Amino acid sequence: MTVGDTLRLKELDVSRTYTSDMAAPIVNTPANFVLKSEFKTGNWANAIQASLNYGTAGLANGIGATISADLIPRNGSLDSGAYYCAHFSVGPQASTTWAATLQPIAFMRLENWGTAGEFDDKGYLFHLTGVNVGNGQLFANETPTTGNITHSLKILIGTTEYFIPLSTTST
Repeated sequence: MTVGDTLRLKELDVSRTYTSDMAAPIVNTPANFVLKSEFKTGNWANAIQASLNYGTAGLANGIGATISADLIPRNGSLDSGAYYCAHFSVGPQASTTWAATLQPIAFMRLENWGTAGEFDDKGYLFHLTGVNVGNGQLFANETPTTGNITHSLKILIGTTEYFIPLSTTST
């Protein structure tokens, strides 16, 4: 096994400002992290690892986030393209097959690896802010036909809109 170069910095700022019109097929990626392995990796293999550790005395005075992704659309008409704060993709190759003993393959894994008690009692799957509530919107009003469904969240699967029903009670 060989290991490539290591770069250790206290802070790394990678930015690129594009000031001219480039041909549409150009891919713009100011920072690219690739971990390519031709052998079986150990318990963990991460192309990027980010950690925010407050130790025993640290405390957030506002938002503390391990990764922050801000998408700022142009201040004008958006007439082309697709825009996402995060894009997750899985790329099976032509000869990729899955054995029956394979662990899950998914677009995302959410894991609480610390003491679960407080998080189970007071944590959330996600925190959605800055959206309006209204019929047909991302966060929509619903008229309950059964149960306690009061709202829904709009998602897009393929080209079809679906609504995930929500209730303000856990029953």
